[in-house]
Amino acid sequence: MITYYLITTGISLINLLILVFTFENKKVNYYFMMLMLIMAISNGGYLALGLSETVEEAILANKIAYIGGCFTSPIMIFLICSICKINLSKWYRFGIYMYCFIVYGLILTIDYNKHYYTEYHIEHYGDSTILVNTYGWGHSLFYLILYGAIIIQIAVLIYSIFRKSSASRKNLKTLISLEIINVSMFFIGRIISPDFEIMPALYAFDGLIFIYIHRRVRIYDIEENVASTIDKHQKNGYILVDRHMNYIGCNKTAEIIFPEITNCIVDRKIKGIPKLEEILNNIQNNTTNYSFAFSTDTKHYEGHISKILHNEKCHGYILEFAEDTEKWKYINLISAYNGELQDKVYEQTEVLDEQQKTIKELFVQTVTALSEAVDAKDRYTSGHSKRVAEYSRMIAARMGKSKAEQEEIYRAGLLHDIGKIRIPVEIINKAGKLSNEEYNIIKIHPVTGYHILRGISGSNLISLATKYHHERYDGKGYPNGLEGEQIPEAARILGVADSYDAMTSNRSYRKALPQNVVRAEIEKGRGTQFDPYIADIMLQMIDEDKDYTMQQADSMQRRILTVDDEVINHKLIKKIMKDEPMYKIVSVKSGKDAVKILDQKHFDLIMLDLMMPDMDGLETLKQIRQKHQTPVVLMTGDKNLATSTEFAALGCDDYVTKPFLPLLIKEVVHNMTERTTITDNEIDSDNHTYEN
Repeated sequence: MITYYLITTGISLINLLILVFTFENKKVNYYFMMLMLIMAISNGGYLALGLSETVEEAILANKIAYIGGCFTSPIMIFLICSICKINLSKWYRFGIYMYCFIVYGLILTIDYNKHYYTEYHIEHYGDSTILVNTYGWGHSLFYLILYGAIIIQIAVLIYSIFRKSSASRKNLKTLISLEIINVSMFFIGRIISPDFEIMPALYAFDGLIFIYIHRRVRIYDIEENVASTIDKHQKNGYILVDRHMNYIGCNKTAEIIFPEITNCIVDRKIKGIPKLEEILNNIQNNTTNYSFAFSTDTKHYEGHISKILHNEKCHGYILEFAEDTEKWKYINLISAYNGELQDKVYEQTEVLDEQQKTIKELFVQTVTALSEAVDAKDRYTSGHSKRVAEYSRMIAARMGKSKAEQEEIYRAGLLHDIGKIRIPVEIINKAGKLSNEEYNIIKIHPVTGYHILRGISGSNLISLATKYHHERYDGKGYPNGLEGEQIPEAARILGVADSYDAMTSNRSYRKALPQNVVRAEIEKGRGTQFDPYIADIMLQMIDEDKDYTMQQADSMQRRILTVDDEVINHKLIKKIMKDEPMYKIVSVKSGKDAVKILDQKHFDLIMLDLMMPDMDGLETLKQIRQKHQTPVVLMTGDKNLATSTEFAALGCDDYVTKPFLPLLIKEVVHNMTERTTITDNEIDSDNHTYEN
């Protein structure tokens, strides 16, 4: 038996020495070291017990041997949790340690009271001494350490096997196998002979297994491997300072970069190295990690400073330097070329600016043409699209939209009714109530507009706003019955602006509604027809518009001045326009009369004959343009294009040739009086049951 104790104690000591010297200068897990030390001490206690000759010696040796019994099991729990990446609170660990110390305290009082052993004496077992005893109540506390720890260890290992743990499966299986072997051997030893101590052999065997496991754990330790790699390569330089900027130390590479650092004293400020002093001074002005760069005569370095944290408190800083000379030279070479390229870029920028301006003008012209195409079908909604666009932009501005977003919504307003091109003109201009079939035809215009615009607009906003501007907040709109915020925001904005303009504009069947009636309708539709938030903005705009300026400003009736010395032509034009009540025709027979009446009254259009006695059309136009910019349409029997070109130079907008084609006269009059002018400045500006 003495030989058995000598061998197990020797193996335990060798295991301890292997752990210490094999992993010298490397990080050793605290729990591995504690286990090795305690198992070696405990086996030494078993050896001393076997060699003891008196009861007193046996009791002392037994107390030493019990160190392993009391502390290896809980430390194994902490080791397994560490390997399995399970964090235990410090209070949990403290509680376990305190319990173990209490039990061990009872063991230390064996020879003073009967709490742990009620009786004890020594006997001989082979060539060794054993302590025969009768257990007291305190020994049951020891069983809780022994068996409770085993249960917890196995439970943690099984849990870690089945969860997505970053621990090595081979390590976990090794630990489970070790637990099974230890438990099995412990009970086998007790069955074979109660007097034979199996624990020294288990401690020796476990130590060998722990050396293997510790080696494998270090393989999976990222921090250890990173530190080891840095230490081996020594490519980068590292300097450590404390939180007061006192020098702590550096590696060899840092000494090569800053040879003067070898003269620095630990725990003193770094002096005599201006570049380092500058960097350290900057640390105090930064609350986070930061990077820097510096150059020597032949080399360039990129640097980074990181905090040394412990318990979330800064205890110092690590300065890391990496040579980056080749990259630095390359950047300098690129910079040299940049100077040459910059001049060329400036030259091309002016060309691009001109191209962008041209593209923008083309876009504006396209938007204008499409907007006018819609208004051309409806004699009673002149300027509707432009007003809806302006109201929509005003709402978007109050919602905090960017200038670009306001501009996009403005364009959507200009084009929101483009789908009406598909609707027959007799339905659009019908004075009476629409039939169900006619109303259903009207309902297709948002979808038609969507398909027209989705291929030409710069974004989806315009086409989607066009498609859904007749949806209602309560889901009862068309074409898809969208509800609430499912309706695109731009469409909700257009919906309010569109309904507002429909109520504040003149129609063939009524005049613009009073402002209080319009406000009441917007209020009534809040939350049902309209988005409540957008409706509130519209109500605010109405309340601020004390003079009711937000309405169709132009009169329903247009004044047309015809200038011709032939009475028959006056009668002909009046006959052509008699079914258009919105136009009032005023006739004069000479150019002089035209100039005179223009000084007295406002006209929306002048239809000017070319051939007249006393003062012909060309001279009349010259005198008109001295004071007035009223649109002018030339009436002539001369089909020579040169004539119209000469008049165009003086500001003549169009010309018609005799004999007159009635439909042509109507179309020219309408377009010249109802034309909506949309300028580039306007597009780039910073700034219920009613439907149109």
